Order: sequence, then C-alpha cells, then structure tokens
Amino acid sequence: MRLSREKINIDYEETSRFFGERAKKYKEDNPYSVTMYQDNNPELVRIRNEKEVEKLLPKLRLDERSRVLDIACGIGRWADAITQDISGYIGVDFSKELIEIAKSRNTKENFSFYQGAASDISDILASHHIQGINKILMMGILIYLNDNEVADLFKQVGSIAGKNVTICIREPIAIEDRLTLKEFYSAELKDSYSAIYRTREELNEYMQENLVREGLQIKQEGFLFEEDALNNRKETAQYYYLLERS
Repeated sequence: MRLSREKINIDYEETSRFFGERAKKYKEDNPYSVTMYQDNNPELVRIRNEKEVEKLLPKLRLDERSRVLDIACGIGRWADAITQDISGYIGVDFSKELIEIAKSRNTKENFSFYQGAASDISDILASHHIQGINKILMMGILIYLNDNEVADLFKQVGSIAGKNVTICIREPIAIEDRLTLKEFYSAELKDSYSAIYRTREELNEYMQENLVREGLQIKQEGFLFEEDALNNRKETAQYYYLLERS
C-alpha cells in the first residue's frame, strides 16, 4: 500500500519481521546493505556510507569525554565509523538479529550493544545504569515509528540529554508530501516493508515541541548529499539535523 499525505500507522511486528529477514542477507563484503539497502548496488552503499560519515562525524566533535548513544544502531555502522578514543558507546536496536550481528562485529571494551525498542530507551539506560550521555545519534529510525512514538522518543531524548549535549539526526524526508509505504513490496529488496516519510516541516514541528522546548537548539540542518548520483529517489532525500544544548 502506498499513501500520500494520509496519516496511518504501520505495524511494528511486520517491521521486526522485515529486519529479521534483512539480517539473513548480511554479507561481510557488503555489511551495510542490511540497513542501507541498495542490494543491487554495493558501490553506492559504500560511497553513501563514506560520504555520510565524512560529513557528519566531524560535527559530533568527539573526544575522550564523549559518551555516545546510538538509537537504532543496526549492525553497528556508526560504531565502525567512530575511531576516536571516546569514553563509551552504547548501541540500541529493537531487532535481536541486528544486535547479534553488531556484537559479533565490534568487540571494543567500551562499546556495548543492547536490544530494545526506541520507546523504552530511558528504561534501557536505567536498567544498565548508563549515565552521562552527551552525544546522541538517531540515524534513520524515525521512518519506522508512528507519530506518537516519534513524539515520545524526542521527549525521552530531551530528558536523557544533559548539558553540553549534541544530537545528530539523519533521516530520509519526503520532498513534497508525506509518504507512507505500508507492507509495500520492493522488487529490489525482494520483500515487503513499511515506512513513513515525513516532510521537513513535520519533523521540525516535532523538534520544536519536544526538543527545542527542553533547551536544545537546531544549530545546523540540510540535505546530506550534494551529488545527484547519491540521491536516486524522486520523492525522498536524506536530510540531517544537528541540535545542541550547552
């Protein structure tokens, strides 16, 4: 099903099934295609990953005091990208299969991975006695959340984040109208999936209501890729936000 503008919910059980199937397609020579897709174009996966990291990693200003929370970490793509000495990295993903792969790929002593839903992020941190988070990554999670969960996640993030925090959000957005794919079959992926592509205006509204009100400021935002070859979708494009509270 493909819907424009209309607001409907997607089924999380179906999304869980989808990522379980994606995990089965993991290959060491093209690991990031599990969550970046482009199954038929591994070179595009490689270039997109390199360009994203090249653009966004310096904006995080990581150092030995950085304690990173990666919400929806997948197989640990951003854990791989962080080569600086940091205080710690915590990756959380609701897919058991993806977390198992992440744990097997990254064994750094101060890097930890936990299974759990974004809606439970505060409880996950509390149950593992994790404090002092000052860098938060949300890279492509919002399209898999219904509207009420987006608002709830932002509220939790606002309360988790202390002073001197940096939040980086990278999300595929709808260029013109909100687009929902519900159990939509992709010939490229050979599977059905569900996702909600929101407009920039919609995301900004969520941020204003749930993050900016908590003292965070949108410091930067813009389209992730400048190269036309990396934007191969007509209706959506990768967009990023950098928020800070000092």
